[in-house]
Amino acid sequence: MTNMIPRRLIFFLVILLAVALAACQGSKSEATAASNAPASPQPPYTTTASIKEIMQHIVDPAGDLVWNSVATTVDAKGIHTTTPKTDEDWMTVRNGAIMLVEASNLLMMPGRHVARPGEKLETPGIELEPTEMEALITKDRAAWYKRASHLHEVAVNTLEVIDKRDDKALFDVGAKIDEACENCHRQYWYPNEPVQPLTNEPDPKPAK
Repeated sequence: MTNMIPRRLIFFLVILLAVALAACQGSKSEATAASNAPASPQPPYTTTASIKEIMQHIVDPAGDLVWNSVATTVDAKGIHTTTPKTDEDWMTVRNGAIMLVEASNLLMMPGRHVARPGEKLETPGIELEPTEMEALITKDRAAWYKRASHLHEVAVNTLEVIDKRDDKALFDVGAKIDEACENCHRQYWYPNEPVQPLTNEPDPKPAK
């Protein structure tokens, strides 16, 4: 009969179908195993340094590396301008910007206290005590994260300016770093000090 399918072809089709079914089952098993796999554990960390210590030993020195890289002084001999010139000069400024970028992340790590237990400030009545500052941060951590993220954003912009070796823009971005720091200080450190508000204050409330 001319319409009959050859046995070899039937055998080949059966084998092909079996292979396809096996592959399908294997894919399903792999997908099921992947979905049932435990989530990767979070890396362990210890918040040894306080927020005060990070500010004193990382943020302040890092800011000085950026701010001191561009300066204008006037004396009896005239006007003197300081800017980064050598590769070493620019690397020094970049070190400060990298420190600021990562310090902002350290400030946002959960579990970090403002100061060590029992630590007091030197100017009571003007500066808030560490316990008062910590209460403000705990009350609205979203606002704290937003201000720290603003410092991170400005520090990243500083890196971009440094990589372009734009000393004029470096002066401007240094001012923005100062504003980001000072706006945060006026919220949590010395909110009772009678000063004029700075510009570029980030909105602590997320946009709806």
